[in-house]
Amino acid sequence: MAADIPFRIFEKPCDYGEMLEFQENLRSDVIFRKSEGKVLLLEHNPVYTSGLRGKEDDFIKPVGNIPVFNVRRGGELTFHGPGQLVIYPVIDFRNYGFASIKEFVLFFANSIKSVLSGFCGVKNLEWHDEKAGLWVEDRKIAFTGMHFKKFVPIHGFSVNISNDLSYFSKIVPCGMPNCIITSVKKETGEIFSVKDVAEKIAETINL
Repeated sequence: MAADIPFRIFEKPCDYGEMLEFQENLRSDVIFRKSEGKVLLLEHNPVYTSGLRGKEDDFIKPVGNIPVFNVRRGGELTFHGPGQLVIYPVIDFRNYGFASIKEFVLFFANSIKSVLSGFCGVKNLEWHDEKAGLWVEDRKIAFTGMHFKKFVPIHGFSVNISNDLSYFSKIVPCGMPNCIITSVKKETGEIFSVKDVAEKIAETINL
């Protein structure tokens, strides 16, 4: 990398709509060189988001009062909520030595994988580009979906740490009917704070 990547870790769960607006404004500032941008690491209040390939049929059960956002990112339907780390790298990737979107995405994917395997002790982790995420054998533990504009993305990655996985049972996650969703807690029996994992990932991306 050409320089350290700036980041910000949020202390409390964030409203999805407000954070989406924050990302869009930050991306605009990065594009017009008013800001270097930041990697945002946070939790969300409960929310479902549907990407460009999402379909109404992906909802299996009513989701009650939980909001649903249709957004311009890759991927299908997913859930965000407390206990899940979300990573939004709103930076111009060219400024940090990345030659392509694929290289940029794999860098963050490998950083997440390194922390989950080393710090959290999750075994048998593999990143699959075609399945847009990090897997523990046949179980998905981390997800990605982005939207790029002039080399600057919004949206990003989500990592299940200790979140309630029952929310995923109401949908077809990632458009995969047989997709099994897991978490660090489910795989290891250990509870890690989202903030601790966020700090480790922030350290790893700047090694």
